[in-house]
Amino acid sequence: MQSDDRIIRHPGLVPLWESMEREHRTKQLLAVGAVVAGLAVSALSLPHSAVFPFLGALVATLGVYWMYRLLGEQPAAAWRELLREEPTRIVWVYGLVTERMPFGLNLMRSATLYLVEANGEMNDFSLHPDQLLLVTKTLNRLLPHAEFGYTEERELRYRGELTRFK
Repeated sequence: MQSDDRIIRHPGLVPLWESMEREHRTKQLLAVGAVVAGLAVSALSLPHSAVFPFLGALVATLGVYWMYRLLGEQPAAAWRELLREEPTRIVWVYGLVTERMPFGLNLMRSATLYLVEANGEMNDFSLHPDQLLLVTKTLNRLLPHAEFGYTEERELRYRGELTRFK
């Protein structure tokens, strides 16, 4: 069953696509950082040690490998394709807003959107708390068969175990 392409291009899903791209860019920057740090350790420790240049080269090589793998990924495009071609794979959608309130002052809020697939795989996306409701409502139109909202019964059904948030 294919879903409507208009809903996938709906502005209500833009924060979800941006979240995926932001996470992908962060991974790419970390891979570049690993390459630079590995090369710096190798270059700076070459006259002093035989072990550290090897370890630096190893870190740089792993960074290049990680970057190579990341350059072949298009997470937002893959999710658009999944939601267009196989929307029934997503069976449960819920969001969680975390508030950090030291001394009773609301200093920071963050939101996480969870998409659970039929095979039990859980995918999480970091969103701005104000955009969580918009994305969830748009996904509700796109995935009418999926269950929305968190309950302990759904967690037991899809994950097989309960998470204690308190």
